[in-house]
Order: sequence, then structure tokens, then C-alpha cells
Amino acid sequence: MKYPRVLFCSGIFPPAIGGPGAVLTKLIPGLIEAGFACTVATFGPDDKIARNYAVERVTFSTPKPWRLLRVLGQIWRLARQNDIIYATDTYTHGLAALLVSKLRRKKLIIRFTGDSAWEAAFNQGLTQDYIVPFQKKWYGPKIAFRKWLRKQILKGADRIITDCEFLKNLLGIIGVDKNKVSVINNAVELLSEADSIKNFGEHVLLTQGRLVPWKGITAIIDAVPLIQKQFSDAKLLIMGDGPEEEKLKLQVTNYKLQDSVIFLGKVTDKKQKKAYYQASRIFVLNTFYEGMSNTLSEAMSEELPVITTMAGGNPEFVDDNNGRLVEYNNIQQIASAVIELLASPELAKKLGESGRERARKFTIERLVEKNINVISRPR
Repeated sequence: MKYPRVLFCSGIFPPAIGGPGAVLTKLIPGLIEAGFACTVATFGPDDKIARNYAVERVTFSTPKPWRLLRVLGQIWRLARQNDIIYATDTYTHGLAALLVSKLRRKKLIIRFTGDSAWEAAFNQGLTQDYIVPFQKKWYGPKIAFRKWLRKQILKGADRIITDCEFLKNLLGIIGVDKNKVSVINNAVELLSEADSIKNFGEHVLLTQGRLVPWKGITAIIDAVPLIQKQFSDAKLLIMGDGPEEEKLKLQVTNYKLQDSVIFLGKVTDKKQKKAYYQASRIFVLNTFYEGMSNTLSEAMSEELPVITTMAGGNPEFVDDNNGRLVEYNNIQQIASAVIELLASPELAKKLGESGRERARKFTIERLVEKNINVISRPR
């Protein structure tokens, strides 16, 4: 049997950190083992890691006006040697993949795990609306164009893969035929042994993510003084970096919480990350929107009880059996949920164990098998 050759087009790939790159580094080796030939077209510097597939990059030093043309030329050239184009976003690579797929008459698969139009509008302060009502409202011509372009890219795909039922339903609201959408959950890769023992005290919370407004780190910091009324030694570890970092550090300084809130920065080493999980009692993700959160799944796999919001796909993976759901930015609810679990180590342990069992279902083998089913379907 001859397997198709697949060209993956992604704006994020290691050494850059992000969901699309993390999924591809798990998916592609499995596809190659099954007999597929794979190539990656992406941005960024060469990470000098030897792989059994080619990775071609367009550097960020390329001026923005020319970057799309460079990517377009790269994908045009590589698509000639491949049977299927598989894009992981609706930004530059998604648009270039659509254009090339039509011109070269190649099957196009798009992996949709985030709304680029909403994220841009929210981060720029152009909307405070939740992602669902955002789809039907007017926010000016610039956002309207982003929404229109994203819709055209998605409608132009032969198949769409997403990671939760919430996003499948969102695609329907956007105007995409849900019959061509397949839900394939992300895989959870268990972390290796910790490189050291880190001790921040007995009552430690951990949050992880890009430091952007809709990740809600501000409200978690706001909750710390409330938690400390019950547990004076409570600490919050913040793993990640981003444009909000200096603003968040100023907030911590103004609250005089420098000894209680610790910024870990971007942590890429798996053994180091494992050590931070082991040093923590609870994982908190106060997010305004998620599909299937890789950080939540990873925390669950590390046997931490999770506290997160009712937003997006979170309720598909978190319930009262493995954590607590709260309203986005509801400081009192966040604090109350943390206090409940810190006050009952037995309950926290039970929730953590249940979460780990759930996370174990999201295997790399399952991710690969379901992708093969979609890739192998005729147009």
C-alpha cells in the first residue's frame, strides 16, 4: 500500500512553544512509523535537532510584508513533492496552504484549535466579548476582514480537525459545514523524572500559559490574599512568559506579594517542569477561552487536581470528579475552590488520581490512528 506524502504547514514548531508544534512532534513520528512521508514548513530558527523528516523554515528576520510571499513560495515548492497539505492555523501558513492547495489541486486538511480573529481582537482590547457572541457582532472593518478571511480558509479546506466538541460547534456558528469536521483529542505525553526536588512550601498553586489578557493571570494573583487568610504560607507559581509579564509583576509588587508569587518564566525542560508539578498541590487555569487545553491535560497527567473555568472545551475534560469549574475572573470562586482543596488533602488526592486516569486515555497512538483515518479519506 502506498501512503500519501504529507506537508505540514505550521506557524509554530520547536524551538517555539505552542500547541500546534507540540501536537506535530507527537503526530509526525507516528505517521512515519506507519509508512507516511512527512515534511514541515514553518517559521523560526533551526533548533539543530536531528529528525527523520525534513523541516524547512522561513526566518522571522524576513520583513512582514514579504513573509507571506516567502511562505507561499516555500509551500508551493514543497507541495509539488507531497500529496496532502495539512495546515495547523488560519494565519499566514493557513492562507498560503489554501492558495497552494487550490492551484496545485491538493487535498487540504486544516487543524482548527483557536480563533485567530477573536484572539487578536481580545489581545488588542477591541472586544471583551466571549468567543461565541463575538462571531455575530461588528467590531469595525479590520476585525470583520480577519473574520471573513478565517472563514474562507476554513471553508476552503477539504477536511477540518479540531480537538473538542465545543470547537466543532463553534465552526458551525462561523459558517463551516460540520460534516467535514472531525474531533481528535490532543495526546498527553507523560513527563520524565524530575531533575531536582523543589520546595516552595506546603500550600503551592501552579498556573501555566502564555501571559496574555485572556489567560486571566491577574485574577489568580488577586485571589492570593484571600487564600492567605486561610493559608498564610500559600504561594503561586506562574510558568510562562508573554506581553503581560511586566504588568503582572507590577501588580505583585503593588500587593507586596513578591515572596508569595513566583515567576518561573518559560520552562521547556521536561525534567524541570516535572519538578515544578511535584512541588505544587493544585493547578489553576483561569482562562476566558480554551479548546482542549494541553496545559490542563498535562497537569491532570501529573495527578494535580485542577481548577479552571467553564469556558470553551474545559467542561468536556474537567468536572467534579477531577477538579472544580469556576466562572472566568471570579476571584471569590477561585479562592474558595483553592481553599476547599487545600483544606482537604484527601479530596485533592482523589481528584488528582481521577484526573490522571482520564489523561491517560489521550494517547499518542490514538492521536495517530485518528489522524490516519482523516488523512486517508478521499477528498
